[in-house]
Amino acid sequence: MPSEGPVILTGAASGIGRATAQALAAKAHALALVDINPEMLNQVVEICQKSSARTRGFTCDVTDAAAVTQTWQQIRSEFGRAATLINCAGIGRFAPFLEIEPAEWLRMFSVNVMGAVLFTRAVLPDMLAAGKGLIINVSSRMALDPHPTTTAYAASKAAIHAFSKALAMEVKVHGVKVTFLAPGGTKNQYRHAKARRLSRTKRNCGCDRLHHGEQRKESVGARSCGPAARV
Repeated sequence: MPSEGPVILTGAASGIGRATAQALAAKAHALALVDINPEMLNQVVEICQKSSARTRGFTCDVTDAAAVTQTWQQIRSEFGRAATLINCAGIGRFAPFLEIEPAEWLRMFSVNVMGAVLFTRAVLPDMLAAGKGLIINVSSRMALDPHPTTTAYAASKAAIHAFSKALAMEVKVHGVKVTFLAPGGTKNQYRHAKARRLSRTKRNCGCDRLHHGEQRKESVGARSCGPAARV
């Protein structure tokens, strides 16, 4: 990961985003932490500032194009050009296909896909002008190995996989790198509800290959669209 320039991290208030923020702060990176939840974001900022004084929080709904543009302008004004963008904001709803309403599909795609698209559109021009930069899109193992009750979530994460691969091929000639990360199970707010759903589904469908991915911690995997960045 580039040492110069700030790291912009969305979804920084909880889960993988929060853990990433604290790991980066421990290495004294300048951090622009973004999340929709101001109270939880402030808690993370306070923790990170103990290790990295150049840590700031920015409350933003990543699905709102105008808000993303405004937030990026604030970040750029305070930090300058971004060296690294980590798109980590995401939500999940795990249930049988017919129980997931169309509005829930749209919300998941708005946050999980368009959130990454909007922040990438904001930050990428500066990276192209500088001839360098790193974009890390945090997806899920479900993008590559979907399970029952994950239709909407897995589809949105698979979209991030395709987006990352296509963008990586497009911008690599300009010195910008794009990495796709597919974490396995992590301890977050979705874990227990999804584990219960998976357990019931396994009993009902007799699916021998069903893995309880959200019930165990696994390492974060990087896919071939770009080199993995150490955090």
